[in-house]
Parts: sequence; structure tokens; C-alpha cells
Amino acid sequence: MQKIGEEEEKKAYDHIIKYTGLFGGVQGINLLAAVVRNKLVSSILGPSGLGIISLLNTATGFLGNATNLGVSFSAVRHVSELYEAGNEEELKHYVGVVRGWSFATALLGVLVCCLCAPLLSMAYDAKISWFSFVLLSPVVGLTALSGGELAILKGVRMLKQVAAQSVINSFLAIILTVPLYLIWGNRAIVASLILLALSACLTTFYFSLRMFPIFPLSGKNFSLVGGKKMIGLGVAFVLAGILGSGVEFVIRAYLLSVASEAEVGLYNAGYMITITYASMVFVAMETDFFPRLSAVNQDVKLSNEVVNRQVEASVLLVSPLLVAFLVGLPILVPLLYSSEFLPVVSMAQCAVFSMYVRAVALPVSYLSLAKGRSRVYLFTEAVYDAFVVVAVILGYAHGGLRGAGAALAIAAVFDWCLVWLTCHTLYGFRLSKRAFQLFLLQISVGVCAFISVVNLDEWWYWLVGGFCLCCSAFFSYRILKRETTLLQTLWNRIASRFTHSNKEL
Repeated sequence: MQKIGEEEEKKAYDHIIKYTGLFGGVQGINLLAAVVRNKLVSSILGPSGLGIISLLNTATGFLGNATNLGVSFSAVRHVSELYEAGNEEELKHYVGVVRGWSFATALLGVLVCCLCAPLLSMAYDAKISWFSFVLLSPVVGLTALSGGELAILKGVRMLKQVAAQSVINSFLAIILTVPLYLIWGNRAIVASLILLALSACLTTFYFSLRMFPIFPLSGKNFSLVGGKKMIGLGVAFVLAGILGSGVEFVIRAYLLSVASEAEVGLYNAGYMITITYASMVFVAMETDFFPRLSAVNQDVKLSNEVVNRQVEASVLLVSPLLVAFLVGLPILVPLLYSSEFLPVVSMAQCAVFSMYVRAVALPVSYLSLAKGRSRVYLFTEAVYDAFVVVAVILGYAHGGLRGAGAALAIAAVFDWCLVWLTCHTLYGFRLSKRAFQLFLLQISVGVCAFISVVNLDEWWYWLVGGFCLCCSAFFSYRILKRETTLLQTLWNRIASRFTHSNKEL
């Protein structure tokens, strides 16, 4: 019986590592594409141009989250259930429901963006014209359409297509935008953002229409009837998204009012490096982890096991990456952007610790959504968002960009305390001893790396930093090797191919 339990445990770990590896690998490719694009764009536009891009993306993201009714998230759950049940007719009907609501929210987003254009311009002290926001209204609509189709692809487990779409768009972002910036500079920013949204929409539809074509045109393809549960579940997610986008909007508007577009660009670069790029390990959660957790949400013991395994895997996978970021930031920042962005190194080094905490807090936070407790999820998100706004503003006011980075790390700790207290009280969640020990081990290595990179210079910096990276990677490798069969399977395949090649020779 114990042997069977160990085998099941390894299979569970294998599943997590497999899908995290798939989407983590995709994000790795996306990161390489982003290196090229950011290097070119930052060299052409500089911090000021990137600041404008950040402000426009934040505004359109805020409006998108406010008007999409959470279709891109809430639709995944029901599509997945119908797909697993094998009810093809009902699945096709529900795909039509998802598309109907996606088109409706797309039109709503375009309209709201046009109406709010003067207010958005005022929020940015009229440094960006209201007409620019009107021109950007199609971005909100196209993003809503893409979100609906992606939800369909995720629901029917077309994960390779989701990954392919992501990679294609990463390279299209280089091909479509860089020539425009070279020719027209900052004047091409609005046009480039529209092109990016259009390319993302077209590539997503290309994959989804192969599975569920819109022909012949009928009510089955587009419907608003039957989406009550989907919209109901999505409302809390929408409100949480609005709050999250609102946080970024307020922070960037504050930086713009007390500093400049260049400072906004620097803050955005630091945020992208630590929060966005390091989050590539967590991409598989919404696609794979959330459906698995939803399936066992009524069983406290199984829910705890699923969450704790995800926490352990996330900590093991993300920790070496975070140490690499800590040590390599003086090289990564000029590589990703340019030497003008070196002031963000100190911010990013502090903010890295928020990702350690996020590796533990994010899987736990999904418990409320999996159990359908949308109001609880919304409450915790609202409290955290209010805290992070105050923390970043105070941190920047007292310590500049480094203070903002430290504030992001403090806010992450606050978020974990809030999420743990909520889930422990309402759902009986307990963080396993093994998960806590793994987190404590890896963050200790991260603290050592941080102390070394802040206080050491020249070859001592790289010697101690490299040693910390090796320790973190070694710990993760040894534990993953013990808990999974994937590494051994991969090694066996490589060995067998090598042996086969030698026999042929």
C-alpha cells in the first residue's frame, strides 16, 4: 500500500513538472524574444518611450479587465467539464455561448474606452492625448475576443496550441513593431499596440476555429443564452482584475505626477524583470492546476495535498531562477534594455523576494476560486491591492526605486499572511511541513545571494553569487530527482539514443 502511495505521489509530481515545464519552456522562448525586442525598442525609444508604452498598456488593461466580465477565466471551468464528460453537442453550444459573450464584451470595451478617453488623459496630466486612447479602443475589444478563444482552447486541453500561439506572438511582436519604431519613433507606439492586439487575436482564432469552426453561421455559433453561471463566476474575477489593473494605473500615475515618463519606464522595467519574467513558472497554474484543484475542492485532505504539492514544485522550480536573477541583474538589465536602465537593478534585487513568497501564496489563493467562494477571493484581493498601493507610494517616496522594490516584497509577505489566515480559517488549509522546509531552505539561499550581491564587488561578487546559484539548483535537482520519474525517464532516453548511435557506428 505504501509503495502504491509513493507511486501516486510521483505521478502527481510528474504531472505538475510536465505542464509547468511545457509552459515554463514556452515562457523561456518568449523571454528570449523579449530580450531582443526590449533591447531594440529601448535603444530606439529610450526610457521615456517605454514609459509611454507602459502607461498605455496599463490603461487598456484596466479597461479590458473592467469590461470583459471574466469570460477568459470563468469559461475554462465549464468548457473543461463538458469536454471531460464527452458531451459534444452541449460543448459546441457552450463554445457558442463563450463566443457570444466575448463579442458582447469586446463591443462594450471599445465603447467604454472611447467614452473614458478624456478621463484617462486627465489622469495622466494630459501628457497623453485623449485621441490616442480613442485610437486604442480596438485593443480592448481584440483582447476580449482573444481571451474568449483562449478559454476554449484551455478548456478542451489544446495546451500545445496555446503554447504555440504564445510563441508566435512573441516573434510577431518583434517583426511588426521594431520597423515602425525605427521609422516613426514614439509616433508609432499606438499603431504598434493595435497591430500586436490584432496579431494575437488572429493567431488565437486560427487555432480555435480549426477545432470549432464558425460555419455555417447560426445561433449555435454565437449565443448569450446559458452564460449566467459563467458570468456569475467571472464577476469576482473581473472585480479583482479591475483592482489589480487599478493598482498599476494608480502607481504609474503617481510616478508620472512626481517624476517623469522616464521614471515610469524605469519602474516598469524593474517590475517586468522580477514580477513578469519570473512569473513564467506560474503560467501553468491557471491552465492545469486550477482544474485539478476544482475537481477535489470538496475534500479538505485532497485539496491540501494538491495545493501543497503545487507549492513544493513551484518553490523548487522558481528558486534557482530567482537566484540567477539576483546575481545576473547587472548583466540582464543592459541585455534586456540598455545601460540607461541600470538604476532599476537595486529595485529588482529587492523585489525578487516577492516572487519567493508568491510561489507559496499563489497556489493557496486558488482555493477560494476552486470552491466557488468568489466574494472571499475578491475580499483578499481588495485588501492586498489597497496595501500594495500605499506600500509602493511610501516606499518610493522614502527610498526611490529601491524603496518601491522593497515595498513589493513587503506587500507579498502581507498577501501570504492574509491568504493563509483566510484559507486556514475557512477551508482548514495547512501548509505541510515539507513545503515549509523547502521554502525556508531556498529563501535562505536567496538571502545569502542578496547579501553577497549588495556588499561584494568584482570577482568575489561572481564567486559567492555563483556558489549560491549552484546550491539552489543542486537542492532543487536532488529533491525533484527523488520525487519524480521524469528526470530519470529523460536520462534513460538520452542514454538509449546515445547507445543506439554508437552501435550504428
